[in-house]
Amino acid sequence: MKISGYKPTGEIFKAYQQNKIDKTKSPKASEGTVQTDSLELSPEARAKQEIQAKLKEIPEVREDLVNRLKKEIQNGTYKPDASKIADGIIQERLLDKEI
Repeated sequence: MKISGYKPTGEIFKAYQQNKIDKTKSPKASEGTVQTDSLELSPEARAKQEIQAKLKEIPEVREDLVNRLKKEIQNGTYKPDASKIADGIIQERLLDKEI
């Protein structure tokens, strides 16, 4: 059996080696400037980043409110409004049902 167009493996490897060399060459000054990747954020993305940064600055626990409530409880002057609490519970339940 005769295979036409057969090239020895050495010639094939030479082609691959030449391709590797071509890819590793640095661009010449005559070829122009090298292009680099860049990223530009939209105004909405920038606004979102600013909001996230400001939210991180807000403390998780409002110390002033906690301290005031502690003092009121210790002094016996803390009197929560039962109707406001009930309204809040009802509103929360209604929201759960809507979702």
